[in-house]
Amino acid sequence: MLEVLASGRYQWLRPAIASTHEREERIRRRRQATIADWLVGGANAITEAGEIVNVDGSGNRLAGYAFGAGRVILFAGANKLVPDLAAAFERIRNTAAVQECRKLAKSTPCAVTGRCDNAACRGPERQCGKILIIENEKIAGRITLVLVGEPLGY
Repeated sequence: MLEVLASGRYQWLRPAIASTHEREERIRRRRQATIADWLVGGANAITEAGEIVNVDGSGNRLAGYAFGAGRVILFAGANKLVPDLAAAFERIRNTAAVQECRKLAKSTPCAVTGRCDNAACRGPERQCGKILIIENEKIAGRITLVLVGEPLGY
């Protein structure tokens, strides 16, 4: 999939966002991505009832998923399947957020201890500032969820 995006056939916004270190320009590019015709991303947890739960630091990804993007394709591995919303919150706080903070070398409480301490975690290093639960999509066919039958991501 990444090879197709990088082929030049599409305007892939992620590399431009990642390579921008100037704060205002990075925000501008993130806003542009939220209203793209197509948004390809992942899901942090999927419940047995079909709720898709995602967590994000700034919320730009969630804005695109919730409404901004024309079409959304979400990929999720079997490791993202959970019984209910309580288990989804456990997963996003104590698996996804921990791994993201560690990947980014943040010194948040969860990165240090491996467990979320929501009350103690505030400020710019926090990577789980916004949570989106998708229970329903009003525009038929707008969101496609692709479940991969093996672990994928964290």
